[in-house]
Amino acid sequence: MVGDVNIYMNDLDDSQMAEIEIMIAEPKSRGKGLGKESVLMMMAFAVENLAIRIFCAKIGESNESSLILFKKLGFQEVSCSEIFKEVTLELPITKPKHEELQQLTVPICSENLRS
Repeated sequence: MVGDVNIYMNDLDDSQMAEIEIMIAEPKSRGKGLGKESVLMMMAFAVENLAIRIFCAKIGESNESSLILFKKLGFQEVSCSEIFKEVTLELPITKPKHEELQQLTVPICSENLRS
């Protein structure tokens, strides 16, 4: 195991919001796209199976690689906590983002391989 990705649906006021986090613990596995792929797959699962419509990520302000990853995925900074030294990013699931995530869950079959 090189790390983990988790979602938390802990907003009692909004059942369609989930916090997402990723950790690539194995240093030699970093920088290979595993984090991006894992986050996207978890998001695709959560959108399709749990009706999640907005994701947030709370990232330590010194964790440049995670901040870059989530911003590349389309997350936008919504707040910064000086006390906790963390940045909160959010990504609403728009129709184009939903379609992008759906492409990740299309089953592989001979029909798809011919394209």
